[in-house]
Amino acid sequence: MSGTSGTRPYLIRRLAALLVGTLVTCAALLTAYYGVSRNSPAVNGRTTPAVVEVAAAETSLKASFAAAEAALTGPTGPVEGAGEEYRAQLDAASQALEKATINTVAGVDGRQTLRTASGLVSSYGYLIEQAVRSGGDPVLRDAYVAAAHSTLTRPRSGIIDRLEEVQLDQRGTLDQQVSFGWLLTLAWAVALVLCAGLVWLLADTQRTLRRRFRRRVNPALAAATALLAALALTLAVFAVQIQGRLHAAAAHIEHDRTHGGIRAETLHWVNGALRSTQWRASFTSCVGLAAVLIAALVIVGLQPRIDEYRFRHPVGARPAEHPMSVVLGTRDRGQPVTAALLAFWLVAIGAMAYGDRQGEHPGRVTVLASWTGLEQQRFEKVLRAFGRTHRGISVSYQGTTAQRELLLSRERTGDPPDIAILPSRGEAADYAARNALTPLDGVLPKNTLDAYGPQWTSRAGGRVYAVPVKADLKSIAWYDAAAPPRDLTALAADGAHWCAGMGGDDTSGWPGTDWIEDILLQQSGTKVYEQLANGELKWDADVMARAWRTFGSVFSAGPARTALAGDYTQGLFHSTGPGACALEHQGTFIRSGYPKDRHPDFVPSPRLLPGADPNSTAREVSADYAALFHDSPAARELLRFLTTDEAQRVWSEPDKDRPGNPFRPFFPFTKGRPSAPIPPDEQLNAHIDRELRGAGALCLDASDSMPPRMRFAFQHGVLDYLSAPGESKLSAVLRDLETVRGGIPPRGGHVCGGT
Repeated sequence: MSGTSGTRPYLIRRLAALLVGTLVTCAALLTAYYGVSRNSPAVNGRTTPAVVEVAAAETSLKASFAAAEAALTGPTGPVEGAGEEYRAQLDAASQALEKATINTVAGVDGRQTLRTASGLVSSYGYLIEQAVRSGGDPVLRDAYVAAAHSTLTRPRSGIIDRLEEVQLDQRGTLDQQVSFGWLLTLAWAVALVLCAGLVWLLADTQRTLRRRFRRRVNPALAAATALLAALALTLAVFAVQIQGRLHAAAAHIEHDRTHGGIRAETLHWVNGALRSTQWRASFTSCVGLAAVLIAALVIVGLQPRIDEYRFRHPVGARPAEHPMSVVLGTRDRGQPVTAALLAFWLVAIGAMAYGDRQGEHPGRVTVLASWTGLEQQRFEKVLRAFGRTHRGISVSYQGTTAQRELLLSRERTGDPPDIAILPSRGEAADYAARNALTPLDGVLPKNTLDAYGPQWTSRAGGRVYAVPVKADLKSIAWYDAAAPPRDLTALAADGAHWCAGMGGDDTSGWPGTDWIEDILLQQSGTKVYEQLANGELKWDADVMARAWRTFGSVFSAGPARTALAGDYTQGLFHSTGPGACALEHQGTFIRSGYPKDRHPDFVPSPRLLPGADPNSTAREVSADYAALFHDSPAARELLRFLTTDEAQRVWSEPDKDRPGNPFRPFFPFTKGRPSAPIPPDEQLNAHIDRELRGAGALCLDASDSMPPRMRFAFQHGVLDYLSAPGESKLSAVLRDLETVRGGIPPRGGHVCGGT
């Protein structure tokens, strides 16, 4: 460097560059190291326990069923019941699920899924209890055991698959926390490049000072260089060690999880490995101290050299600039730098605030319904359509066939969903009687409520508490249209040809209630049917006993046992071979579960039911009712949307990969609203629509209109009767049902009406 006039400005600029470089480099190192170290407490304190708790719940549930099945079918079953091991494992599963719900890292939807699983565990326990009570009747006992097993293992909607769904999300979080992703790789690359640049800058400054001041080494700058190199090396080594232990812990857990359950030895090893990362993770606090020391050493090394070139300025000359003026931007030409920094921070802070607000969900709505699998996917399509027109509202949906167990649990603990789609008018009336529902008179427009007749709404005290969102036709019998039987009536006379699984979680038996109700409707007419629905008909009345006997004549001992052991989802087209069933008495919703390459069709059930009037035009239907459990502006918006033409249009749209649109819902409950046109390729849907609109009377499912206590007794009675369909069993079942009816006041109202 030539002359002394340029040395001092050079040293000032170099000091500024070293201080800024120290700040930026240490900040980059801190960011890169924190990206690794922050995952250690997260993995150890929350993610690993969450994965373990869900795995423990799954393992305990499987063990509980194995223990219960062995105890109930063993020689000590009548005395021991489900056994102590079953109770211990079920209790362990319930506790693990409770902890998992609190600690899950699967987000809001994962927490909702775990709550649903907890409700299903209650249903599972209820079914095992029913099996214990039925210990003296092996056929009925085995039917409840099969239903309990279905509750655990049913594809997509069973407890195990729901836990696996949560576990998949949690393992994704764990993999993300233990992996060295591209963003972390980039952060470390930037930090190490900056370190190399700062080391070079320090070394170059040393060379300049040696040439100018004839001193071999500047101790302060040498110490700063050594400290920086030691800091970078230490952080890199610690980061590799932390990452290695995190990855090893995740690998141990995943290995055990997929090989029979997480062992205590594995947990002990994981806890020890993760504890050893804690003090390394705390090393982040040393980075700031190291940055201060490096900066201090740089100042100590350069400031005396700068002072050696201080001289008095001539009058009017520019005053000597302070070294920090360049850093702080106090010189005139530094003002744009200051302005730019301020603008940057304002933009950054604004972006973070906006991001925080975007992350909030002040309009979140939770919805609970009984639709799972493909039906759930179709309903979620409606919810997505709602989201497109209501950007500020986020909807979380949970579907479960054990809806009542879950809803009761959440309602009684003060955490109900905002909206529940109830499977019956009677259930809505039950919640309304407990003041659990918000009246819809002020939620839905008057013209919307007026469009529903009194038959279709759930009312109490002159107020509407639930409205239907879709309906299904039930008085029909399905068959394979590709190979139609020559004589359906003769085929129907043999119960072996009917697909009639009675299993359905804690509602097992409901397919049989549909049979008996439809038989009563077709044999005795709408007036008697309404008496049954309203609790005014004695269960041991002649017309009622006749309907039960007709049901029993179809399902003699052999078919009855098959029906008890089967699940309602495994019906037509799901069995093959010479003994495959060929007829199914089910509602129109069941067509969505048929294989998409098959061709189902139906005939009205009066043509096939013994003793029925084949010309009867009365049809049993079911409906799903929307009710508001937690009132909020967002929930009101969604409930209003579900009653609109737009929602019905989206719900009715065909799927490209499912010919014939087996998911098309029907809306026969609103007066004055024309039905959406049905495309020519949806012949089956057109057939259903004609049947609904041509019926002389549509009668809501009678058991759905009953109080839940009566409905559950009816379902159990069906299973009890099918275990030994004969006169002695029938007398006992009807006597028990009449005892239950005697303790419930009758309910008025119409369940049948013209179309």
